[in-house]
Amino acid sequence: MRNPKDTKFVKAFGKNLRKIRLSKGISQEYLADEANITFNQVSRIENGEVNTTIVTINALAKALGVPLKDLVDF
Repeated sequence: MRNPKDTKFVKAFGKNLRKIRLSKGISQEYLADEANITFNQVSRIENGEVNTTIVTINALAKALGVPLKDLVDF
């Protein structure tokens, strides 16, 4: 079972990822393709259902064209 503080962080990360993605007008499908991950994985990350790896976070940042720090600055 995940620590409640961890759960809060994972959900906040997902919410921030969604906010950045939408601000750029990018679909989940496009982001998934650009980051070389599945659409389902993007959805699960944005919904706070999965604690993703730093490698995936880096791929998402590159796909969004933002510095990695922007994804964790919330």
